[in-house]
Amino acid sequence: MTGTADTVSETVDGTADTVSETVDGTVDETMKAKAKAAGAVQEAGAVQEGRAAKRNRRLADVLPVVLAPLAASAVALGGLTTWVGTGHAGTPARIDVVPGRVYLPYGDGRETAAFFDIANSGGSGDRLTGVTSPAALGEVALTRHRVTEAGGAYRDEVASTSVPAGGELSMSPHGVSLTLLPKANLEPGDIVPFTLRFEHGGPIRTVAVVVRPGSSSL
Repeated sequence: MTGTADTVSETVDGTADTVSETVDGTVDETMKAKAKAAGAVQEAGAVQEGRAAKRNRRLADVLPVVLAPLAASAVALGGLTTWVGTGHAGTPARIDVVPGRVYLPYGDGRETAAFFDIANSGGSGDRLTGVTSPAALGEVALTRHRVTEAGGAYRDEVASTSVPAGGELSMSPHGVSLTLLPKANLEPGDIVPFTLRFEHGGPIRTVAVVVRPGSSSL
């Protein structure tokens, strides 16, 4: 009986030692796995931090390059807004006047009309505000052809007329024209000097040739 008990005791002790060693080995492996996982997490965090720092450095390098044009654009846009808001958008008006024609007075009347073609090649509009001629008595009137409800035609004096940007003003008997009273009798082919005054373009000197009514040639 004693021998059997000793054998059982030895068997139990051996089993316990084996279990203990197994447990200790399992614990060691678990701790090592946790330590490895923690190291991997720290390494991943360091990599992410490195990438973030690199992105930040790139962003810091790029921002001045991006912001500088944006700031310049904002300044330019502000200047353009001010330019437009004050009515100075586009290039200044550039007025050209083609030598015109003066109708030969007919009948007993001495009053007659003159016509000019005016072009504006600039980016801003202008206005014809007045006309003078040393060959006329008093001011040369700027007039516009009107028609009454009954169909009667007459000429209405106007203070000024526009010459649009990039456009033209073409005077005619059925539109805008100049009305004047010559100082002396006119003959076909006579040359009459005029000075046309513009709101922005200033005065422009030109001439007109005397023609018979209905003629458009110079």
